[in-house]
Amino acid sequence: MLRNRFVLAAALALAGGGLLAGCQKAPQASKEGREKTARKVLYWYDPMKPEVHFDHPGKSPFMDMELVPKYADEAAPRGGPAAPGATVELSPRAVSAAGVATAEVKPTALYREIRAVGTLGADETKLFHIAARVAGRLDRLYLNFTGEPVRRGAPIYAIYSPDLVASGREYTLALDNLARARAGGDAGYIESAESLVKASRARLALWGLDRDQIDRIASTRQTEVDLVVRSSTSGTVLEKKVVQGQYVMAGQDLYLLADLSNLWLSARIYEQELASVKVGQEAVATFAAYPGRQFRGRIRFIDPVLDPATRTAGVRIELPNAGGSLKPGMFANAELHVDLGRRLAIPQSAVLDTGVRQVVYVRQGPNRFAGREVRLGQKAGDLVEVVSGLTEGEQVVTSASFLIDSQSQLATGQSIQWGGASEVKKEQRPQ
Repeated sequence: MLRNRFVLAAALALAGGGLLAGCQKAPQASKEGREKTARKVLYWYDPMKPEVHFDHPGKSPFMDMELVPKYADEAAPRGGPAAPGATVELSPRAVSAAGVATAEVKPTALYREIRAVGTLGADETKLFHIAARVAGRLDRLYLNFTGEPVRRGAPIYAIYSPDLVASGREYTLALDNLARARAGGDAGYIESAESLVKASRARLALWGLDRDQIDRIASTRQTEVDLVVRSSTSGTVLEKKVVQGQYVMAGQDLYLLADLSNLWLSARIYEQELASVKVGQEAVATFAAYPGRQFRGRIRFIDPVLDPATRTAGVRIELPNAGGSLKPGMFANAELHVDLGRRLAIPQSAVLDTGVRQVVYVRQGPNRFAGREVRLGQKAGDLVEVVSGLTEGEQVVTSASFLIDSQSQLATGQSIQWGGASEVKKEQRPQ
């Protein structure tokens, strides 16, 4: 009996101890269950391929590794339409040490500078060929070398032409005939004589005589042996093709003159910049010969055909050259100032460009930053237009973006800026 009582007491003691231990462990198990219930799992992923998500735990089909859960409190907020990566939170000390700087997304007046290199040339609309109007011998040249200036009305050359002398004599005979007709009083004879005088005078004009020279023949009744031909325009000799004493034929080129008061600057504009270039647009040219000086002109012509080798189109800029400072053949640097208007813009330093997409980090709190994919437009100096992905008033990180991106990679297993080989594979097409 005593032995049975001892066994019963031992059993009760063991049962009481187990119950006490169970009571002590129950709160701890309940706490762990509450923690697991509080943290919501979004998906499971392979740490070696974090871009692939699974909706259940298990082993990875890639590396035969256990899948890791991704909790909701570790991921980026799902409210933003363009938040491709996790939100990153840094300590105040890290933000200060990294020198994180931000800029406001706001409408800004954007201006774009297009630069090109070109060469000066003569205005083709102000080139003049001086040709012999009658065959003969050049007894004298008044323009003796290339580059010599000439004014309108100044003598160019003197030519002896038997045909011209004969035409002068015909004109004097026609004048004498008209005088006799008027003295006779026959109306029909007078009309015929006047017609002959007009024809002779017109022939002299066609051969290069001006009105004063023809009137001098009429007043003196003597034909000039050497006809002095005068310039019909002002300009500079670009080419001299004859020498004194040379016999020339009618229509033969003697000189090439150019009016250099306006010059053409021929430049090349790249294909991607052509949309911003218009005829009539102002351009500024600078030359190494005149440091600090700017010469302003306007675009007068844009080539309708693109050069397939250089992917550029020619642009012709007209530059005034009243003082004669500019010389054909000079090299020039041209700048075109393009007004893009007021557009939503951010600094270019805020953009992380992978070549496939562009992302920025938006400040959501004093030390909290979220990645955002954006679409960008035209560049203007240090600014770039925002087409979509950001709204006015948001703050984007302009300095230390790479540090924040590296922290995002450590937190999520994948960089928002660069998806690694997976991003490249998505862009490849099957052969």
